[in-house]
Amino acid sequence: MPFSEKLSKLRKEKGFTQQGLSQKIGVGISQMKRYEGGKSSPTLEIIKNIAKTLGVSSDELIFDKSESVASSKIFDRKLLEQFELISMMSPHEQFAIKTVLEGMIVKNRIDEVMPSQEDTTWSREMEKVVLELRKGAEEYSDEKIDELVDEAVKAVRAEESYGENKIEA
Repeated sequence: MPFSEKLSKLRKEKGFTQQGLSQKIGVGISQMKRYEGGKSSPTLEIIKNIAKTLGVSSDELIFDKSESVASSKIFDRKLLEQFELISMMSPHEQFAIKTVLEGMIVKNRIDEVMPSQEDTTWSREMEKVVLELRKGAEEYSDEKIDELVDEAVKAVRAEESYGENKIEA
């Protein structure tokens, strides 16, 4: 469906007149009529204003459902709308939201690879390892200890990966 038809359809569905929508998005009524008549195309700023005013994503205005980039990857409609609203926020607000999202993603990834906290056997073994490391690491700096722990984690992961590949072979 062409942009002009989608705009007209969405405008009517949301209960706007051409005059009302044109005022909300900051264009004249004659320009709105040109958009809906297919004689003119709005700028990106106007598309953003239309999407915001109508409560839809810019993808919905521009693409057919089968062509939509975001909706083909994000199936949760509410999440898609939230991302669209976030894209209209200030860079500072976007940065804060991205930081929270990155934290949640990292937490989720850690939860996927770490055993549950209910696994008391694992917890006891880790406590023993930590106590042994503390005893033998009194002369090491915090940075050196972090480096050693990182190396140990890499070695364990490499061993697990080797074992998985060996089983599959």
